[in-house]
Amino acid sequence: MLERFSKATESHSRNKAYQFWQYGNHAEEVYTLHFLWDKLNYIHLNPVRAGLVDKAHYYIYSSASNYVLGNGLLDVELADNPVIDVTKKNEFWKYNNYND
Repeated sequence: MLERFSKATESHSRNKAYQFWQYGNHAEEVYTLHFLWDKLNYIHLNPVRAGLVDKAHYYIYSSASNYVLGNGLLDVELADNPVIDVTKKNEFWKYNNYND
């Protein structure tokens, strides 16, 4: 894996040894619980959207399993309960992708 991170530095002069994050991401302050869960949903559902797994918690490297099963590959500090807007179909759909 380090070899891949090292190769990624070849196209960007700012990097010295390794590049982990893609360029183009923009840090944002987490200012509400709803915003936090919006971002967690996005991150947890990336493997589902990519077709790697059917459910978010099936992806071994995701903390989604910590939320659904209570354990995962790593111990994580869980965020407070999700904020779900049942008036938005896509948000309810996102939540259902966590469950079997």
